[in-house]
This record gives sequence, structure tokens and C-alpha cells, in this order.
Amino acid sequence: MIKKILNLLLPQERKRLYMLSVVMVITAIIEVLGIASILPFLSLISNPEVIQSNQYLNWLYTTLGFQDPNSFLIFTGIVVLVIMVVSKVLSFLTSWGMARFSWMRVHSISSRLLSNYIYQPYKFYLNKNTAILGKNIVSEVQTVVKGVMTPILDIMSRGVVAIFIFTMLILAEPLLAISVIVLLGGAYILSYRLLKRKLSIRGKARYKVNAERFNALNVAFNDIKQLKVMGYEEYFIKRYSKPSAKFAAINSTTMILGQIPGHITEIIAFGGIIIVVLYLLAVGRGLQDLLPVLGLFAFATYKLLPSIQSIFASIADIRFNSQALNILYTDLYESTKIEMKPRNKAVEAMAFKNEILLDNITFIYPETQKPVIKDLKIKIEINTSIAFVGSTGAGKTTIANIILGLLRPNNGRILIDRVELTDENLQSWQRNLGYIPQDIYLMNDTIIRNITFGIPDNKIDMDAVVKAAKIANIHDFIIKELPDQYKTVIGEKGIRLSGGQRQRIGIARAIYHDPAVLVLDEATSSLDGATELEVFNAIENLAKTKTLIIIAHRLTTVQDCDIIYVIEDGEIAGAGKYNELLKSNKAFRRIAKQPVL
Repeated sequence: MIKKILNLLLPQERKRLYMLSVVMVITAIIEVLGIASILPFLSLISNPEVIQSNQYLNWLYTTLGFQDPNSFLIFTGIVVLVIMVVSKVLSFLTSWGMARFSWMRVHSISSRLLSNYIYQPYKFYLNKNTAILGKNIVSEVQTVVKGVMTPILDIMSRGVVAIFIFTMLILAEPLLAISVIVLLGGAYILSYRLLKRKLSIRGKARYKVNAERFNALNVAFNDIKQLKVMGYEEYFIKRYSKPSAKFAAINSTTMILGQIPGHITEIIAFGGIIIVVLYLLAVGRGLQDLLPVLGLFAFATYKLLPSIQSIFASIADIRFNSQALNILYTDLYESTKIEMKPRNKAVEAMAFKNEILLDNITFIYPETQKPVIKDLKIKIEINTSIAFVGSTGAGKTTIANIILGLLRPNNGRILIDRVELTDENLQSWQRNLGYIPQDIYLMNDTIIRNITFGIPDNKIDMDAVVKAAKIANIHDFIIKELPDQYKTVIGEKGIRLSGGQRQRIGIARAIYHDPAVLVLDEATSSLDGATELEVFNAIENLAKTKTLIIIAHRLTTVQDCDIIYVIEDGEIAGAGKYNELLKSNKAFRRIAKQPVL
């Protein structure tokens, strides 16, 4: 577990951890010195003649030039007090350092986990629940840092203090100290052995119900319109409340389990003070001997009990939260190995002057055996418009994703002007692409930022924004209807806009970069007939300088395409112009007769 924690840290973070550990040791030494100073101070109070009989105190008394025992006693008290204050100040600074270290690791580890997820290939997301990925970044990283990493630091800090205190007690009263160690240690070890399995089981259950909480929230808010129309508020509240109640119950029970040994040991410890008195009296120790030893053990117990209780609570936290650590470690280090490097914004677009060739492409989705695309061979010439039509599940969108470079074929090649598309030149090829999906995601932000989508404000080309909006037939609406025009905030997912308006902003987003190739995946399916016609008229004005790849449900949108490919079961069932296919291809006629929803 410690190895996993260290692997989660970057080299410079491990150095900070080691420095923090050194500070913990120094703080522990000074804290123990403060406790150790109690014994001579109490001895002086009970018997000032110790100044003369103890060679170390006598040397200090003489060297510092004291003339009477009372002034030396006052001096000793001040020294003890200073040690205590310094100990507390250092303890505070150490706690601050631990808190700072822990919360900064929440930031750094969650950022790296986000980077790891973001840079995964597209197929990584095919079988992933994005709500769970978000939960891992936001919730589980904090759980690991606060529930595993911080407790380990606390064990180190408290453990050093406990070791020094026990060492000091052994030097003062060996037999008595060993008895105390065996008694207290045995109580905690027995408690932990009884509880560790329950903690592990509850830790796994916590991770599961926490995932259910996040998933319920994600489903509810992602389809809030449908939820409100159908009146399903109560259902989704209950769907969240059930795992939420389990989550609360698991955490509260675990908290109580972690406190049980502390209460037991407290009874043992304070009962032990009485046993110490009886033991000292039984061996014939007088009051002058009894007071310093009793004071030392009482004060040591006062300082020791919180440390031991905290150590056990930390061990319980680590055991309880170990499942989150395992998940986090797996996702960062044992899942798909990728090179997380930022996209090179300065990379030049790949030369594209002639054609795109899909050469005997076959694709099989992960964890399946049946090919979705089978030995597909298609040539797409520059500045032409082609369409893929077919029934749902025929493989149309998969072909688009392969052209976009989101999916890599299992067999076959993609050639751009006879240059094979590889991992090395993929970014260069994607500089040529504009993508318009069926469902446009819009941020709760301005029109400008939604069109430019990811471009820093200081690099936004406003002329290009307006040009793209005009081509998408949304400019007039923005200027005439919106209160702040291009600076209008449109709400989460563009909730303040109609479906057609949202789609046209998505089209403007794809056009903003002036791509050579536009891929439209059911891009106009949410538009009414008149608006769809306006948008396609605008896009077709670019046909002489753009290559259009269209996946369509409504065949009216592909009537003017240069070539239409009919896809059935991942293979080409026909190819040609609209009227040609309508006459010669049964599959195309069947699609044409299907009612448009």
C-alpha cells in the first residue's frame, strides 16, 4: 500500500514528503523533551535538595551562577514552559504542512487522473460510464488522499512520538513501562484484528454505493427535460436517496468502529494510573519518589493516548479506503498505457490534394467478435460530397469515426494521398477535419466560446466566428434576438436555445477552423425541413472547396451528393447517385420508403 502511495507521487512530491517526515521527527523529539523535562522539574518541586545530589543539576546550577534554589526552580520552570511552547508551535506548523501537502496532492493527483482519462483513445470510452470517471476524479482522489495518504502521514508523526515516549518511560521505569506497552498495545492489536475484515467489507461497499450516487445524479441532470415532462422527479430522488443513505450509514458505522478501541484503552490507561500508584507503594517507594514517577507516567499517558488512538483510527481509515486506492492506482498505472502529451497546436495540416482511400478496412469493437465493418474499400475524392445511408447499426457512424481517427481499424489502411494514416501523423490529419455530431454539447458559456470551443480568449479570431455563424445561418439570430449578441450566455447544454439553434452553433463550431473535410453525423436530424434546407444550402456553397462526408437518416439531405453508399452489415450494398440507387437498389428503396420520425 505504501508502495502504491509513493508511486502516486511525482519525484518532487516524494521529496516534499521526505522533508515533511524529517520535520515530524524533529517535532516528536522536542515534544518528548518537553515530557521528559517534567520528571526533573517535579523532582525539584518535591525535593529541592536534588540540586545538590544530582550531578547534572548541580553542574547546571553552578555554571549558571545561581545563588538560591528558588531562583533555579523558577528558571527550570521557565525552560520547561519554553520547551512546551516550542513543541506546540512546531506541532502546529507540522500539522499545517501535512494539511497543505495533502490538499495539494488532491489537486495534483486529480489533475493527472483527468489527463490520463482525457488522453485515452476513443475506444476507451465505449464501455465506460463517464459519471464513474468523474466520481473517481472528484471524490475518490480526495478519499485516497484524506483516507489513506493523510492517515499514513499521521501514523508516521504519531508513531515517532509514541516510540520516543515509550523509550523514555522504559529508561525511567523499565518493568512498569513494558507492562504499559503490552497492555495498551495488546488492546489495540486485538481490537484491530477483530475489526479489520469488517472495515474492508465496508470499504468495498462504500465505493459501490458512491458510484451509484454519482450515476443517479448524472442520469437525472443529463435528461432533466424528459424528467420534468414525464413527472419523474420522485423516482430519481429515490434512486439517489437509496445509495446516499447506504453511503451515510457505512461511513457513520465505520467512524464508530474506529473509536471503540480508543474508549476501551482510555479505561485501561486511567485505571492503570491507579495500578501504578499501588505498584510503587507495594515496592516501598516513598512520596518523594512516587510524585515524580506518577507525574511522568500521568503526563506521558495524557500525551500518548491521543497518539495511539489516532494511529488506530488512521489504520482503520486506511483499511476502509483501500478499495479507492486500488481503483485509483489501477486507472493511473495499470490500465491502458498511453503517452500523455498535449496536442501540438502548431502542427501543420497533412497535405490533402487528391483523395482519401479506405483500403480493405475491417473493424471489430472491443469485447465482441463480429466485425462491424468488413473489408471496406472506398475512395473519397477531394471537394466531393459523399453520403453513407443504411439502417441503424449498419456501421455508418463507425466508418465516420474511422475517418476521424477516433477508431483504428483492426485490418486495412487509411491512405491520404497515398500516405498511410498512423499514430505519428494522426494529429496532422485531424487538422483537416471538422466534425458535426447529431447531439451537440454546448457549455454554459457565451456564444463565442461555444463556437471556438477550447480556444483561449486571447487567440479567438472574431472575424472567423462571425463568418462561421453566417455559414451556419445563425448570425442574424445572434445579432437580432440575443441580448448580448455573441457574448450571450446560453445556459447549460444551450437550454435557452431551440434544438435547431443549438445544432447550428455546433455547425459553426466545426466551420470556425476552416477545415478541408466536414464530417456530418446525422447533423441536421433535429432541424425542421426549412431550417435544414437553409443550413445545407450554406454548407453546399462550400462544396467546391470542402470535402463533405455525410451520415444521414433523412434521404432528402443527401439527394445532391456526388456518391451515396448504402451500408448493410458493415459492407457496401450499393453506390451511386440518388436517382440511380432509387431505380437499381432494393435496400436503398426500402430506406427511402421508411417514414421519417
